[in-house]
Amino acid sequence: MADKSKLGYEFPAHTFAVEKGKIVEFAMAVAQKDSKDKIKPIYADAEAAKKAGYPGIVIPPTFPTCLMVSTGGGLMEIVQTLGINLGRLLHAEEDYEYFGSICEGDTISGRMKVVDMYDKEKKGRPGKFMEFTTLETEVRNQRGELVLKARSTMVER
Repeated sequence: MADKSKLGYEFPAHTFAVEKGKIVEFAMAVAQKDSKDKIKPIYADAEAAKKAGYPGIVIPPTFPTCLMVSTGGGLMEIVQTLGINLGRLLHAEEDYEYFGSICEGDTISGRMKVVDMYDKEKKGRPGKFMEFTTLETEVRNQRGELVLKARSTMVER
């Protein structure tokens, strides 16, 4: 079961270079396409991204998951630090709040913090609980500007 004394714990910051190849790979995977020609052009072509109002090739909306997991040292490091049983772990929710764009060539830094830990009784199973842990990552670009807050909620059943 998750170690509730970890509420407020901050994982070490992690810096991530946003590279075109990674953006393209991620966009292809999420879209389930086998070619960059089949994804939205803003994820592979600088001119298309600029025409759409971005300073360059922009990341897909859920791309920050890559940074969030590496910020905590990877999933195994996160669950070990928090005392979560990996065999009982479920992913519950992901939430992204953007304050600016993140594009190819940016260097972003994330700092992940445990912001909530709570129990919830299972429906139809009095006295049986699931434990929820919410992590929040603040992401800043190379200019120190806050560009994203990402939240991830995990459930230990």
